[in-house]
Amino acid sequence: MRVTSPCANHPSREAGQRCSSCRKWLCDTCVNRFNGRVYCDKRCRLTGFSHDLGDRAASIARRPLHPAWVMAVTAAASALLIAAVGIRIAELVEVSRGIADARSSPVIDSVALSGRIVVEDGRPTIIVEGNPGTQVLVLIENRPVRVLTLDDDGRAGLDGPELEPGGGPVHLVPLAGAAIDLELPSPQPTTPTATPTTTETATASPSASPRSPSVSAGAKHVPTPELSPPVLQLVRDAGPRIAITFDGNASSNRTGELLDILHERDLKVTLFVTGRFIEKYPSIVRRAILAGHEIGNHTYSHPHLTTYAENRRHRLLAGVTQKSFRRELRRTEEAFVAATGRAMQPLWRAPFGEENSILRGWALEMGYLHVRWSSLEGASLDSHDWIADEHSSLYKSSSRIMEHLLRFPQLSGGIILMHLATERSEPPWNELPVFLEALSERGLQPTRVTELLENSPTWRPWLRRAQQNHREVNGK
Repeated sequence: MRVTSPCANHPSREAGQRCSSCRKWLCDTCVNRFNGRVYCDKRCRLTGFSHDLGDRAASIARRPLHPAWVMAVTAAASALLIAAVGIRIAELVEVSRGIADARSSPVIDSVALSGRIVVEDGRPTIIVEGNPGTQVLVLIENRPVRVLTLDDDGRAGLDGPELEPGGGPVHLVPLAGAAIDLELPSPQPTTPTATPTTTETATASPSASPRSPSVSAGAKHVPTPELSPPVLQLVRDAGPRIAITFDGNASSNRTGELLDILHERDLKVTLFVTGRFIEKYPSIVRRAILAGHEIGNHTYSHPHLTTYAENRRHRLLAGVTQKSFRRELRRTEEAFVAATGRAMQPLWRAPFGEENSILRGWALEMGYLHVRWSSLEGASLDSHDWIADEHSSLYKSSSRIMEHLLRFPQLSGGIILMHLATERSEPPWNELPVFLEALSERGLQPTRVTELLENSPTWRPWLRRAQQNHREVNGK
């Protein structure tokens, strides 16, 4: 019998083949064939090709070689090494030549970059945002200071003695693209009544208010959000609470059974549903609202938004623009209003978890705060309950799913991900009552996402900002 499993990139599609390198299940769309083998992407194909070369090299090494061949191979390798060194030197010379002539450009060769200077307690800090993994050369008065690498959230910062007020012009030179010019602020006399300039940090601070930081007049921006909220995936200061969330896309198979269980336990949760789900199953959405559950935005058509499926990096996918992204959220909101007569909660969740700081900022401008699921120390509160193939290594029975969730290092403030529909013979939420009893024994209160955020001094201001923007955009 042919073994199949859901595709790792398209869970709704059946996959009958596995990557020869990483062993990931693939549907026909995701298959890349090379040298008679199946791979998921170029990286795995390169890895497999390297292994083949290694095997062939080892086979050749076991054979006796003629001295003339040894001399020829040595000479060729030396020539390649000299050529590589020469190319690298040429690249460095080209970079140094381009520093003086660099000009600001928000998007060059698909490199989106923004830079600004914020000041707190009289100390300037350079904040750089763009595509994760982008390397940026920082120069002050054309003197190289540091090379920054943007993290997975697409952000990097620099402070220190080099950034003294009045220290000269700052140039941010992406190692692909043109420069961004900033200006350090003029030295300011310190007075007892001086108020520090508000700054934005990469993580939420309990005392931080979600307001735009001061921006140098020379800062150049991507057509981008006024402010990007940090990654919301674990709320550490909300007390002994844990949020349970369910995502819904194209199917409502056995969703009624789930709502029955939630009703019996008097449990209120957060549902993230697509516009297509709302249009297809309006009665289920209305039933969930009447039962006290809250509904967040899961986009209209559940599209891929970043390149994660291709290269494991959360860079904006080609064709994803602010306009197209706004349309996805707006159409879902309109479908929800038409079905229920009320507005959605100011929350959204990206399909497949594919998001970055640019998408979070665009969504916040429309009144939606992004809600991920919790990850910590290599563990996750993603239940993987959508996997229906019992032969898959990721498959877990209902009891094992609950055991997996209970082993998470910090349940307090956690956000659990499950799904509204299932193709399993045994629904993944069968053991949910047992799980709830275990939470109660640990003193944890299951709740909705908004209640989790309301009880967090760190995240309450971000929720307020999303609520305000949501009212302004939707008029409700």
